[in-house]
Amino acid sequence: MEALHKSRLHAVILLWGALLALVFGGRMYTTDVLAQYEVAGSFIGQRSFMTVSGDFGWTVQGTRPGLFVPHGAGFSILLIPAVVAGKFLGLNGGKVASALLNAGFSLALIGFWYASAVKKYSDVPVLRFIAIAICGMVLVYGKVTFDVTAAAAAAMAGFYFSLHGRMFAAGLCLGLAILVRADSLFLLPLFWNDWRSMKKLIGGLVPFVLLILFLNWYRFGNPFLDGHGQDPAIAFEPFKGGIPGLLLSPGKGLLLYAPLCIFALFFQKDWRLWTPFVLSLFFHGMLHDWSGGTGWGPRFLFTTLPFLLLPLSFKGAGGKLFWIIAILGIVVCIPACWSNLSLLEQTAGADLFDEPSRQAVLWTYSSSPFVSAFRHFTTGVPDLFCATAAASAGISAWIGILVQMAAAAVLAVAGMFVLKKSHCSGNGMS
Repeated sequence: MEALHKSRLHAVILLWGALLALVFGGRMYTTDVLAQYEVAGSFIGQRSFMTVSGDFGWTVQGTRPGLFVPHGAGFSILLIPAVVAGKFLGLNGGKVASALLNAGFSLALIGFWYASAVKKYSDVPVLRFIAIAICGMVLVYGKVTFDVTAAAAAAMAGFYFSLHGRMFAAGLCLGLAILVRADSLFLLPLFWNDWRSMKKLIGGLVPFVLLILFLNWYRFGNPFLDGHGQDPAIAFEPFKGGIPGLLLSPGKGLLLYAPLCIFALFFQKDWRLWTPFVLSLFFHGMLHDWSGGTGWGPRFLFTTLPFLLLPLSFKGAGGKLFWIIAILGIVVCIPACWSNLSLLEQTAGADLFDEPSRQAVLWTYSSSPFVSAFRHFTTGVPDLFCATAAASAGISAWIGILVQMAAAAVLAVAGMFVLKKSHCSGNGMS
């Protein structure tokens, strides 16, 4: 049985790799990530430690000279290989390397997620699991580089280790997730266990907590300040529309962008799986800017969604209605993976939350990224790496698209072969 599960895990990774290859864009999509890339450069001596140029994203003042960003340092640390590549290949090469790293984090998330689902439910069909992952916006965020994919991958790895009783390793992974995104603290209920296990978990967390406290002190003179206090977007405004916005709005609502997650709420029996989602929803819903900027859908909730979706993993969960909603969720993601989502959203409205055009993006269907993605589907050059590379070289974009599709097809065929082989071996075992 263990060999069967391992074979299916290999099939999952190959098939997910095929999907990532199919939608790979090879670019950065937000100025915030460019700023985090600059912080990564500071770790290898390209600028003063932890500082940024101020040309990208939201910047804040610290107690030391220079400008800083109110983001966790973890994602910048993970981007160091991309910065090294960019040192030799230029900024565009660094962007491609960043996108490749993000795809790697997506593969790690999928691998640990599937292994965790098998540990909890045993019978987890591969194609069903792939559909669930797409419906959880994981493919979109495997393409679009944000820190949420890395944080979710680290947290899922920790959850996997916790299911196997390896609580110190689980603490290390959760600590990395918190270093990447401080709101990963909302995932702590996933690891709730007896006191002896929790002591081991805390032991793994300690090095990362100490590093966070040190970096806060270095930048802002106080270990408990991370710079977000200078960001008006993070101001608390309880019950001002953020919670219904994250659930129902045309611009960011979970119901539109990931409807299977709403469906999953009705199949929760383990409080540890749904509590992180509720905590994240209430916290982020009370922020002045609850939208998450130009990310697709409710980006702030992303790290909790794989855990919320876990109860739908086993065979037959949700009945026929599961597949109806899953197909709908997959259809929603198709134009999202074809388009430059940030460009669509920036074109539709201003970046500042209080601007009328930005509010229109959030609350009107005609301006929402959801509608824009469908409206612009197949128009112009698709946001695929080989398509834009071919167009830049004066070659037909469709030649580039065919090349990228061929690479994805090779991985898909390999994945289906492994999957078919696992079915045959499974039938032989039964």
